Amino acid sequence: MNAQKKGVLYLLPVPLQQYDKENGGTALLWEQIPAKALALLQSLPVLIVESDRTALRLLSRIRTREQMDALSLKILNEHSVETDLLPLCDGLLAGIDCGFFSDAGVPCIADPGAALVAAAHSLGIKVVPVAGPSSIMLGLMASGMDAQRFTFLGYLPQGKAGRVTALRRIGKEFLRDGTTRIFIETPYRNEALWADCLVCLPPDASLAIGVNICGADEYIACKTISAWRQEPLAIAKAPAVFLLGRKADMHPSNTR
Repeated sequence: MNAQKKGVLYLLPVPLQQYDKENGGTALLWEQIPAKALALLQSLPVLIVESDRTALRLLSRIRTREQMDALSLKILNEHSVETDLLPLCDGLLAGIDCGFFSDAGVPCIADPGAALVAAAHSLGIKVVPVAGPSSIMLGLMASGMDAQRFTFLGYLPQGKAGRVTALRRIGKEFLRDGTTRIFIETPYRNEALWADCLVCLPPDASLAIGVNICGADEYIACKTISAWRQEPLAIAKAPAVFLLGRKADMHPSNTR
């Protein structure tokens, strides 16, 4: 007897900004979701998500009532533990295709989805990533910084002492190797992180910030630390990505 065929775990992108009030709440949604991702979000019988509230707001705009009734929604978030992973894979092991998506953008980068993918691999489950918007990559593209070498640092420490220590270390490492550093923060701590960046990072280094990327009020700018100190910026409590680096040139080199 043949072994049970396993389902496929699809990693699905969702919009970085879901709603545009001037266009009925869906214009930005349609612009940001590729056709393949949209079709899977509409049709997969099981979806694993970070937040049921956020997921339902999105899915109710792209699924019919019948499609919603047929949907099984499961939760994987920062409160989940290691023992939650195998039960989330039960459907996959039974041959049912499933999808995972986070609250915004592409999944499994600085979110719990990475652990789900690791569990899927250990069980021999096929994992298929689907292309979509990433604030990290879009921010890097729009920064004008050297992207020959870059590293993503995720979230920095929450407390001021730990954050300051991390930023000073990041600045020293940048001066040593010139690699662009990318990091993010929870929106309500944006102002604190920004203020510490201007104090702790090298004055001649460039600092880029992208706020509400893909949104109607998107803001992306790049200046040296010393220039930012002369032109203070008030950052909204909105999704943001921060990049420390140096201006790109016409002849990137692997040997710098």
